[in-house]
Amino acid sequence: MNKFSIRNGYVVESNFNENVPQTLRNRIFNLFNREEIMKETKSRLKSSFKNKGLIESELLDKLGYLIPKSKISTDNEKLEEIKNHILQCEWYEVYDFVEKHISCIPEESREDRTEQYNSLFKDEGVRFRLVNDIVVPIYSEIELASIEQSLNTKYDAVNQHIGKALRYFSDRSNPDYENTIKEAISAVEAMCCIVNGKNETLNKALKHLKDKGIHIHPAMESAFISLYAYTSDEKGIRHAGIDFVNAPAEDAKYMLVTCSAFVNYLIEKWSKVEKE
Repeated sequence: MNKFSIRNGYVVESNFNENVPQTLRNRIFNLFNREEIMKETKSRLKSSFKNKGLIESELLDKLGYLIPKSKISTDNEKLEEIKNHILQCEWYEVYDFVEKHISCIPEESREDRTEQYNSLFKDEGVRFRLVNDIVVPIYSEIELASIEQSLNTKYDAVNQHIGKALRYFSDRSNPDYENTIKEAISAVEAMCCIVNGKNETLNKALKHLKDKGIHIHPAMESAFISLYAYTSDEKGIRHAGIDFVNAPAEDAKYMLVTCSAFVNYLIEKWSKVEKE
């Protein structure tokens, strides 16, 4: 996975007027430097290294591309380098560091650490949030919550489609809004097929939901059939040999958010039917 600055194109583009408040830089370093976080991260390496200095060096080597290369030094010296990097680097490199830090944390601790980072981002008023271990532009807290929920369902196929859509949308070095839309609508199709217990196209699957006890308003059904047609007609995104190119970012964002919300809606409906 490309790091934040490459994925978002900030290393080569100069049209973005973003900044990281100095207070946020300070707080990010303090969060990283907390003793319990260092212990959690180092725990992955204890089985391989008996020497405390080597354990810490191995951890910091994982972050090495973010700071100037130097000889193995004491923990304090390395931490000083990291602190200087966070306080002085380009704004987008701060988010590179956050992503790399999250990747070094054991999975069982990532959710808590993600919440801590997002709390800092929100408190400092920056327009990014950590979602699925990557830093993405924020839309609204409600939209963000909807996307996060649809990324963490009990249905792997749905999670994978939404995850791909999010990565395609966030890849600003080579944004792929067409595939963002395709994966987003595919998540809805996958959820409908899970409910119906058979593979079929979305327009058919939507009509069969009522056979499983899920009743949606005809206008909503019609709206999603129309969205499916938008992605599947002769110039549509899902059509073989497509001519549909350069889908605008706003279309991709709309489909990502809307399809995430609809997936969550279907899951809630389906869970109620299963309980009956």
